[in-house]
Amino acid sequence: MLAFSFDVGNGFVKARNNKRSMIAPSSIAKKESMGSSSITDMSSSFDASFGYREFESSLDDGTTYIWGEEIADVVDPSSLLPTYTHNHRYTQKRFKLLCSFILAELASDYEEDELRDVIVVTGLPSQEVGTTEAEDFKRFLQQKHIVKINGKQLFIHVTDVRIIEQPLGTLLHQYMNESGQVHKEFLNNTLTVIDFGAGTTIMDTFKNVKRLEDKSETYYEGMNDIHKRIAKRIEREHGIKGLDASFVEEGFRNNTMVATVSERKKYSFEDIAKDIITNFIEKLISDMDAVLTNRDSIDKFILTGGGVHIVSTYFQDTFGEDSVLIVENSQEANLSGFYKLASTISRKEKAS
Repeated sequence: MLAFSFDVGNGFVKARNNKRSMIAPSSIAKKESMGSSSITDMSSSFDASFGYREFESSLDDGTTYIWGEEIADVVDPSSLLPTYTHNHRYTQKRFKLLCSFILAELASDYEEDELRDVIVVTGLPSQEVGTTEAEDFKRFLQQKHIVKINGKQLFIHVTDVRIIEQPLGTLLHQYMNESGQVHKEFLNNTLTVIDFGAGTTIMDTFKNVKRLEDKSETYYEGMNDIHKRIAKRIEREHGIKGLDASFVEEGFRNNTMVATVSERKKYSFEDIAKDIITNFIEKLISDMDAVLTNRDSIDKFILTGGGVHIVSTYFQDTFGEDSVLIVENSQEANLSGFYKLASTISRKEKAS
């Protein structure tokens, strides 16, 4: 049994097998959106240098898509098909296509054209685990997937699927070793994980490996909302229209705090970001305190997720607690925990 894990965030996909891990945008595009060139041979050599591949899926016969780590560099933002939505995300075709492309990308690392026994561990926002949509998502994953990647057809038989709360992945990352043994702190302490994602911010409290419903909440706002608010403020202050939030996201990612629309048009947003992030964090902590009425009952607060590098300083200053752990490599922490769990299950299956 091969162990695969992935975390399909609203902003980025994180995926892993026993050979590598990868991060790529949670957006796909139709191949035709790249345009065409009359100098085909030269164009092909240029394309080969970029981090994307072509995919065809039985979910959409006859259509070729592209996806990969650098898809945003070869497709205009307006042509990207994001999977970010809070409206029945897991049943939409573009989300299912993305998941099938992830499986094919992971499967492409192996010599076989057909993988017959794959376990997948993934996560969802905590309040969505166990819902009808989550069960439908599991049924979609647990089947034979037929995907062409750069013209090569692959068959991936997913025979086991485990869907867990996204923040639980971080706790497994922190407290489970590679052999599947769990640290006693995970078993005995009360731990609150705050997961800053692109589309959600999740506060989950765990004790004895169980999620405490009355001390947990999922807030359907995240880094994407911060990016959009900053973009809107830039539009107002500079008298421009239609600034895509992806330019703000890129400014955070490269640490310039500049929205670079072109070499001629660049907009610094550091002061704007401070104001908007402060407002976001103050509202979030107010909402959290309404749920977590007694902070003293928590042994440790753990900050994780792809947005930690943006908000952690603001959060700590406003939150005012001393027992706060910022997870290293927080963007991949959930994925790491998912993979540890998948590997542990895989080993037990082989031993039985």
